[in-house]
Amino acid sequence: MPIKVLLNDSPLKNANAIRGVGAYTRFLAKYLAKNKAIELALSSNKDLDFKAEITHYPFFDLFFSTLPLLNKGKTIVTIHDVIPLIFPKYYPTGKKGFLALMRQKMALKSVNAVITDSNNSKTDIAKYLKFPLDKIYVIPLASNPGLKIANEEEIQKVSKKYKLPKKYLLYVGDINYNKNIPQLIKTLKFLPKEIQLVCVGKNFYPQDIPEWKAIEAQIALSDVAKRIKFITDLASENNAELSAIYGGALAYLQASLYEGFGLPILEAMRCGTPVICANNSSLMEVALNKAVMVEEAKAESFALAVEEVLAWSKTTREKFIKQAMAHANKFTWDKTVKATIDVYQEVLKK
Repeated sequence: MPIKVLLNDSPLKNANAIRGVGAYTRFLAKYLAKNKAIELALSSNKDLDFKAEITHYPFFDLFFSTLPLLNKGKTIVTIHDVIPLIFPKYYPTGKKGFLALMRQKMALKSVNAVITDSNNSKTDIAKYLKFPLDKIYVIPLASNPGLKIANEEEIQKVSKKYKLPKKYLLYVGDINYNKNIPQLIKTLKFLPKEIQLVCVGKNFYPQDIPEWKAIEAQIALSDVAKRIKFITDLASENNAELSAIYGGALAYLQASLYEGFGLPILEAMRCGTPVICANNSSLMEVALNKAVMVEEAKAESFALAVEEVLAWSKTTREKFIKQAMAHANKFTWDKTVKATIDVYQEVLKK
């Protein structure tokens, strides 16, 4: 008999729909629905007429009440990271946020299992949320299967549409403090002037928040305003254009101070783009030795790594890309969903 699973689809109905949590929920639902071991219902309606054996919340908000205090039946929650608790100075909660966090911690006590993306996040969840280690299951994410190696014609077409520079480094993602965007921008200061930076993400626009102010300040300090291009209007489902933007880059840079996983690393590898990333948190697990690892997440270190990549021969670059692609292709949604179903079965046994 298939396991009756209720997957809470709230992330598909709010601002998370265009973020990583929305993508995770979408792919999880798609691949669970295809599996004969599962009878799936998608809903956030508590009164749904579906007698679920497992209720799975594919998201967890630290500072909003997203979990019921008491759960009917078996409950599983996916927690991708607890980064705001690691850098509390840069993620101020306020009184309401603090109270919500206390409530969320209480709600976790009635949860049967937590799924997370990396061993690094597993350790953090146990430490900061006081959740038992033996009830935390590590299931790595997989990149978007719609991304692929773009051919030269596709790259040129997208380059023309977005007016991309001839030689550019790439970053894809958000502007949160942990992403370390000011140091990413400062990297240009130590590189030849023809090297530019393309940043893809919905939040790369002027706004009255500390993260954007830090970006503006660094652009001015490094005097690189003419060497940065922000792309904010790329639709999250436009795999062909994103593949081409990855494919046209000299290298992909992940300068993060901390990550729960670091999915764009796998995306870049999948698209045949060399990755340069910081040697910290979960990035070490995801990248392994298939990226150029930077010991200190500072501009000068990243610039040296970029120069190393630019100095590669064509043969060296092709070999590096081939190995990285093989590594990225080991992360699949079939594997992620199979491991998720294994957790469902394990929880039902207990």
